[in-house]
Amino acid sequence: MYLSRRSFCFGFALQAIAALLIVATFGCSGEGPAPGTDTPPTPAVATSTEDEPNMQEPDPVASVTNPDESVPSEEPGEEAMDEPVVEPEPPTPETVAAVEPTIEPTIEPAAEPTAEPTAERPSLDDLLADLEIPPPWLEQVQTQYDTSQPWKEARLEIRRLLGFGKTETHREAVKLMWIYLQKDDMGDGHEYPMYTLLGGEPLWSVRAHQWYLAKPHANAPLYGYVGLASLYARYGEFEKGKALLDDAMNGLPGPPWQIMRKADIMDAYGDLYAAWGKPDEAKKYYAQAIELYPTAKPPYGGHLLPRRAAKVQSKLDLLTFRSLETAELRDGQYQEKALGYAGDVHVTLVVENGKIADIKIRHEEKIDQNACTLVPQRIIDSQSLQVDAVSGATVTKDAIVNGAYRCLKKAGLN
Repeated sequence: MYLSRRSFCFGFALQAIAALLIVATFGCSGEGPAPGTDTPPTPAVATSTEDEPNMQEPDPVASVTNPDESVPSEEPGEEAMDEPVVEPEPPTPETVAAVEPTIEPTIEPAAEPTAEPTAERPSLDDLLADLEIPPPWLEQVQTQYDTSQPWKEARLEIRRLLGFGKTETHREAVKLMWIYLQKDDMGDGHEYPMYTLLGGEPLWSVRAHQWYLAKPHANAPLYGYVGLASLYARYGEFEKGKALLDDAMNGLPGPPWQIMRKADIMDAYGDLYAAWGKPDEAKKYYAQAIELYPTAKPPYGGHLLPRRAAKVQSKLDLLTFRSLETAELRDGQYQEKALGYAGDVHVTLVVENGKIADIKIRHEEKIDQNACTLVPQRIIDSQSLQVDAVSGATVTKDAIVNGAYRCLKKAGLN
């Protein structure tokens, strides 16, 4: 009887220790649903009563950010601003296995021409009405990342995952972003629309942009306007894109940033009208941007303005250039560079027998979404510079096309 009782006590003690270990493991992992929720709640999206303006996908690298403006830079500060409100739900008694998300702007730039909504093609409003946030797949995504780490560390992991250019890593990045959003631990929230777009969720990114722009801002957040306008153009909502850019123009900051920001918006108008199939309007706005950039005197970053003007000039030139079919190109190897997201994108283009035979890219783009591989191959295959963008990497795609165009000019393209 004595041995039996000892065995019973010893067994009970082992069970208690095991239970404590399980609780400690799940309690410290930082993963699983946010406190007090079974499923991460969807942040309330306050859609502006005005139609939003349109802009090109954000160009964080090219942008010189005023610390007083709400425009994200490559390493945005963690300003203390209102974050999405999360309504708590009754806690669940069961421990749910960690689920992980899927990144970086990117902020997404210039839109490609898109048809207006038709009877066969649902409108953006219809698509948004059917949108589930978060999407059903999010619950199944797993991550090994320790989500107890601060946001400044987590955002680096998100960008790393987005840099792989794969669906699995994109979704993990989005999952991580969502976990931190539910924890109310994402700074001012400007990376929410950026990471949904870079993670391959453009429709979700529309909602995220609307949510971000509905928040109070000391100055109009140019990145948000540009990003949402680009998305509106993608879904054929050009009027909404224009209205959004109009709002951005009405919210320009004062000196010393005013002229440069106005030039940025003119550039975005040009992108919108080019995608809209209105080249004459696009040319007008591109020309205004080119004229304004040299006159801007920002407190810093002024050395980039001539290159930004040159980038817009390339867009203007490309509006009238559609085909290489009649071009008489000189054989040889040509090198050029164009401003990308994280710095210069260096293009080496080879012409053989009057045709583009090879394009090599050297760059420091952290999240190029495979654009540095896909875009050159598309140019070679089609023998054209009119190639599709890569979602989440329009800035990089534009830099590659602009660099290739300049190479072709050296090869004799008129």
